[in-house]
Amino acid sequence: MKLVPTHRTDYGLRAMIYLASADGQRVPATEIAERMEMPLNFLRQVLRELRRAHLVTSSPSRNGGYRLARSASQISVLEIVEALEGSLTDGDCALQGGPCHWEDVCPLHPIWLSARQAIAEQLARGTLDAVAAEDRAIREGRVPAPVDSHRRRPRTERA
Repeated sequence: MKLVPTHRTDYGLRAMIYLASADGQRVPATEIAERMEMPLNFLRQVLRELRRAHLVTSSPSRNGGYRLARSASQISVLEIVEALEGSLTDGDCALQGGPCHWEDVCPLHPIWLSARQAIAEQLARGTLDAVAAEDRAIREGRVPAPVDSHRRRPRTERA
């Protein structure tokens, strides 16, 4: 089992990180897609969902684009994930998917619920502001990229 975001959430998180670095300026979807290396049409769908969740605002004018609906320090990673994936603690059965159809609950239910709650709590503690600051620090070389990351490194770091 992999515990990684779907493409939708990956693109949403990267778009939000980019917007957090835009200092409140409106940014066109085309710029986000180009800079963050995402397909534009899919990004537009993701941005639409983030707008519905009141995480971004948009302006369709000539100088329009997207920006955060509120300060990056007031947006949790959990809000972004749940805007794109739905509730992490929705109670779906770990063994059968959907609601638990066993007489009471399946035998894995308590463990699975605790794990989902722990993930949700950790994501709720993480703010977009903190994630964007970490991204800047890694890009600027002030913090080394984790060894197991897929972040592109300068040629001198690649072996």
